[in-house]
Amino acid sequence: MTDIAGMAATAEKVVEGVMKIEPMLVTGLGMFVPGAAPIVAVVQPAVAMAAPFVEQALTALAKNNGGDAFAAFVALLQHLTPGLPNSPVLAPVPAPAAS
Repeated sequence: MTDIAGMAATAEKVVEGVMKIEPMLVTGLGMFVPGAAPIVAVVQPAVAMAAPFVEQALTALAKNNGGDAFAAFVALLQHLTPGLPNSPVLAPVPAPAAS
């Protein structure tokens, strides 16, 4: 039976492989599927932006570091949504105070 770490490692490799060919797939989908171009134009940037966070979370899970893909995605969405708290991971590091 496969454990969570093994499944996360496999999923991370799949996501990484898909993201390598994602621009070509999206271009073909937008060109050859009627009505897909406007949907692709809206969804594709969000997928490209979220993919590194998903990969990072899957890598952490594969190394048994307690990564959580869902929590990483929620933190990203909160960080990008006005009025919601920024993620401390994504927020800029404050400059040290002058003494």
